[in-house]
Amino acid sequence: MEHQAVSSIKLKNYLETKKRETRLMGSIERHILSKPFEERNQNVLHPSDIIKPEWCALAAYHALKGNYIKTRERPTLRLQSIFDTGHAAHAKWQRYLEEMGVLYGRWWCETDGRHEWGLSNDPKIIRGASIFEYNEVPLHSDKHRISGHSDGWVKGIGDDFLIEIKTIGSGTIRMEAPGLFTGSQDVESAWKNIRQPFASHIRQGQVYLHLAHLMVETGEFESAPDEIVFIYELKANQDYKEFSVAYNPEHSAQYFDAALDVVWAVDNDRPPVCTVDPVLGCTRCKPFRS
Repeated sequence: MEHQAVSSIKLKNYLETKKRETRLMGSIERHILSKPFEERNQNVLHPSDIIKPEWCALAAYHALKGNYIKTRERPTLRLQSIFDTGHAAHAKWQRYLEEMGVLYGRWWCETDGRHEWGLSNDPKIIRGASIFEYNEVPLHSDKHRISGHSDGWVKGIGDDFLIEIKTIGSGTIRMEAPGLFTGSQDVESAWKNIRQPFASHIRQGQVYLHLAHLMVETGEFESAPDEIVFIYELKANQDYKEFSVAYNPEHSAQYFDAALDVVWAVDNDRPPVCTVDPVLGCTRCKPFRS
């Protein structure tokens, strides 16, 4: 891997790993830094972005117009390990639901590349020589140019509901609810004080639920869930909590209105102002301000 081209990474970071005296980790980190890196699709608006206070309409406008905006840094070994730990937790909870026969969504066939919608106990999913991998629940609104994936859709345990799986560490708590570290920096003590989903997670969940309801209106779904269940797992010891939130379209209306404003601006070639700081702008739209 050391002889592969590394033009797409920061050469300085790559070379720094060569200086470290390690038996194994330096080689693993160089492997991570050498892997192909794909930027997030910027032809759509992402639910996890539009619900953030720092979301910028001007930056979103330029992204939809096809102007490249770098949204992520190439992950270091530590950051990639964090991502992979989160992915493993998602896969674990989804596997439990799959085994129960209650996991609904889109499945990808590893044999021929086709996609099938269905429950995990559907004969077309579990029988035959094909191997299916769960592709979660794609949700979108072409009208609003919003697209995302819910972690799952559960059918057969009462009324239908979506699920969102979140791995929680000290960094998440400090960002979402720093007051939970009352008199202590112990993450397990802070964890015990989490009694409801974090506000940003609720906003994201409401966007997912509204997207599902919009897909009923367009005829893509026959019905849509009116509830989303959050599964929180503490990274430190795999303790878990569950929270349920009911669908309320009023909670996501502002984000869909903002998306429509950006879509209109794109269609009419009328760049909007920065919605973070209309006077000075923000770091996301800085490359496009004259």
